Amino acid sequence: MQKIYNRMRYIGGKPNLAIVHPSGTLNDYPFSISGYKKSYFAFMRMAQRKFNIFYIRGPKSYLGQGTFSHGYLMQKDTLEKYNQKIFAKVIYNKCRLRANGGKHWSIVNQENIYKCTYHKYRSYLMFKKFMKPTYRIRSEQDFKKYLKKIKTDIAVFKPVRGAEGKGILIGPKKTFIQAMAKLKYLPKERSKRTGKYDGLLQEFIDTSHGIPGIHRTYHDMRILIMNGRVVQTYIRIPKKGSYLANIARGGKMKEIKKALVPPSALKIARFIDNKFRKFGSRIYAIDFGFENKKPFLIEINPQPGLPYPQWKMYYHAWHLSLLKTLLSSIK
Repeated sequence: MQKIYNRMRYIGGKPNLAIVHPSGTLNDYPFSISGYKKSYFAFMRMAQRKFNIFYIRGPKSYLGQGTFSHGYLMQKDTLEKYNQKIFAKVIYNKCRLRANGGKHWSIVNQENIYKCTYHKYRSYLMFKKFMKPTYRIRSEQDFKKYLKKIKTDIAVFKPVRGAEGKGILIGPKKTFIQAMAKLKYLPKERSKRTGKYDGLLQEFIDTSHGIPGIHRTYHDMRILIMNGRVVQTYIRIPKKGSYLANIARGGKMKEIKKALVPPSALKIARFIDNKFRKFGSRIYAIDFGFENKKPFLIEINPQPGLPYPQWKMYYHAWHLSLLKTLLSSIK
């Protein structure tokens, strides 16, 4: 590969920012969702004052050393095809790009953070003292064995990787074997060898008593972190008859003031961020469920989506914090 000089990562005196999303066409997810598209373009218009904005679809164009073979360049309000090499000074990693930065370029988030968070059992091993008992299963035999160890009347099954609540099963322990047999969703990451039983079996967090001063019944609470700072807090409320609070599963979102977040949850968030500080600039979300006023860690999401325009409380502050985080990573 050609030698890359630091000056090549700048155009017109401004550093190059590459926003990298999963493979697909320009208008695939997240741009296929109106709220996300508006939010991304609002952010990119603001960031243009500090960066040259390049947009990349998928890791196949990645050449190493923070360089891509092609992509799109933000020109005023549109993304135009750019068929030259792109030398990034900063990469905003939204597709689990396998890279950790270099001497003259950086990446947010590093691959190291994904290793700790995207694989849910690794997260459990790191932070098990904040979580309900969790068992790694790889077969139907494992499933039946560890189901006997679940002490709650309700059990939880999760794919070891995944997002948006896909493949999660929550239900009465006594009917879990039958329900599991009917589970149809299989994440792409699962091999044919392991099949639907490749995942985690967990005890249930009973959030029915809510969060004091915030919400009265079933919920999960998200704290979004950028470089150790709390940027956004909200709760998600499952639809009637469901335990899943994910927006993609029909849950409703309610923003809450940061001052209302219980100190017990903030203490756990600080502990987690101290573990991630060594990975440089970082953006992630922590999901909690409260049982009898005690917070339990549900999971850590290294790819929180940008806020929708209708989320008024933190919309502009979110964009500004994202820009500051990306600027802070410049070497």
